[in-house]
Amino acid sequence: MAGIIASIGASIATNFACCVGRQTLSCCFSMCGARNSSASRIGYAVMFVLTSLLAYASTSDWFEDTIDKWSFGYLKLQCPHGSCYGTLSVYRICLANSTLHAILAASLYNVTSSRDWRANIQNGYWAVKTALWFGLIVLCFFIPNSIILGWAISFASVGAFLFILVQIVLLIDFAYTISEVLLEWWEATEERKFLVVLIGLTFTSFLVSLIATGLMYAWFGPAPCHMNQFFITFNLVLCVIVTLISIAPAVQEVNPKSGIAQASMVVLYATYLIATSVSSSPDQVLEDGTRCNPLVDNEGTRTTGIMLGALFTFCSLAFTTTRAAVQSNVMGGAAVGGGGEVNAPLLSSQPSAGRNMHLNDAVEAGAIRPSSLSDPDDEMDDEADGVSYSYTFFHIIFMLASYYLAELITNWEVLTLDDGTGQSEVEKGWSAVWVKVVSSWIVIVLYGWTLVAPIVLPDRDW
Repeated sequence: MAGIIASIGASIATNFACCVGRQTLSCCFSMCGARNSSASRIGYAVMFVLTSLLAYASTSDWFEDTIDKWSFGYLKLQCPHGSCYGTLSVYRICLANSTLHAILAASLYNVTSSRDWRANIQNGYWAVKTALWFGLIVLCFFIPNSIILGWAISFASVGAFLFILVQIVLLIDFAYTISEVLLEWWEATEERKFLVVLIGLTFTSFLVSLIATGLMYAWFGPAPCHMNQFFITFNLVLCVIVTLISIAPAVQEVNPKSGIAQASMVVLYATYLIATSVSSSPDQVLEDGTRCNPLVDNEGTRTTGIMLGALFTFCSLAFTTTRAAVQSNVMGGAAVGGGGEVNAPLLSSQPSAGRNMHLNDAVEAGAIRPSSLSDPDDEMDDEADGVSYSYTFFHIIFMLASYYLAELITNWEVLTLDDGTGQSEVEKGWSAVWVKVVSSWIVIVLYGWTLVAPIVLPDRDW
């Protein structure tokens, strides 16, 4: 009897594993027309969303009370405002997610086809990967606080800045892509709706940027607050300069499709970075009672900043996994070679030409059914002759996004542990402000370089 129960249990476990495996995932998304490569990317995106929700929920009072009771004081770290369970929990959850993607990035290096057995790690074994993800989260809650804080300072902050740089590159690419696509659709169909969308997007971006700049002057830039005034004014000057460059005749001559449409999106993102930097800067109360950051203690401002940052993060991940990760010559595991040709494996499991001829003869003779020649799995496998994106680069982007998520939810707080007292100091200084300010300057300078580079270096292929 025990043997029968054990057999039934094993059968149920096996079937459950299959239900969350590659075939069922592909089957579920195939109803929406998704191929294997798309289904896998959607699966990882869902996992990242769950990580984000769990990390944000860990900052709640209920979660902190639960961790306090469960850990019996082992994870307790006293901060000036109370316990630091929430901040540390965010670090632990994001560390677990980044570790998972680091493992996957290393194990999937140089996979060029779904025929590589390691491709199953990317597109299958979802039960195992989910269990590993959950296990890493649990394991990270047993890591001492000092190690977690060291990871946050040494890795999370650096990785978050790198992800911001990735966002900048993707934003510029997106600005060029969306404007060029809308122009091509308008020229091909002569339907004015595409032109209206492009003009509306450009006008709205400039309008929102202008309104945001006015509000920043009103809330964060009174007369004595010289640092905030410098940030806001310098950003405004840079935005005006790069907009004028985008419509300069010399630029239009080498790239007729460049213009204020792309500039408006870059200006909007740069202004957003400045707004988040001055709204998170340390408050300075001057002698006359003027406050340079009246919203520093506003919970609604913090929540809005997190939501906007998360929105940009998810958009960056979506664009990365559909564009940047599918570019050639990336991390040695791209889908195509330098010449644009698919890197097909040397050994193929597909029938040879001679075998196909014999199979066709057998079908004509009525020996086998025509349906026997088709493999249903091949219809969903769009990576048999070459992967459609770099698996390693894909997971590196998700790893950097996990670092950025940790800094985003904790508002770039810097915790320093005092070994003598066992307490921690929370620094909400200028480091986070300068990271965002410098990032806004980089996005403008980099976009400006894309405008003038064809003029400065005319011999290169742009």
